[in-house]
Amino acid sequence: MGGAVKNAALAEMEELIRAKLEEGGKVTFSPKGKSMLPMLRSEGDSVTLVKPPARLKRGTVALFISKTGEDKAYILHRLVRIENGRYFFCGDNRTETDEPVGYGDIIGVVSDYESRGRKRSVKEPWYRLYSCWMVATSGFRRGSLRFQRTVLRIRKKLKG
Repeated sequence: MGGAVKNAALAEMEELIRAKLEEGGKVTFSPKGKSMLPMLRSEGDSVTLVKPPARLKRGTVALFISKTGEDKAYILHRLVRIENGRYFFCGDNRTETDEPVGYGDIIGVVSDYESRGRKRSVKEPWYRLYSCWMVATSGFRRGSLRFQRTVLRIRKKLKG
């Protein structure tokens, strides 16, 4: 018997998703969990994936397979470092990077997403700035997350 699989729905759809992306299509799904806060929430947000380019750039958010022994998990995190052909990802709301993966473990990359009822593109200037911030602060994420939460609280109070 095989190992445990986190998110069985994605496991069942992996082959179909890869085929759709390979032929130039797009796949949209709703991510689960809190690891990509504040960008993505579990409730009602969605991401659209496209085929990964031959050369990934830091800051790219990708769906990839993480394998630990027999266990297999589908994870949507941001690329923060590339070393010797290995890709290191980290969730925006996480302090530790994931175990490195190879290019073959990357299923797709986010081209756009919907968050809090607004459609967004990863090509928008504010998103690119946010992505650069998340990559730049990946080495000292605890302090960065505290700062972000403070800014969000102040912004919320100012709005209303």
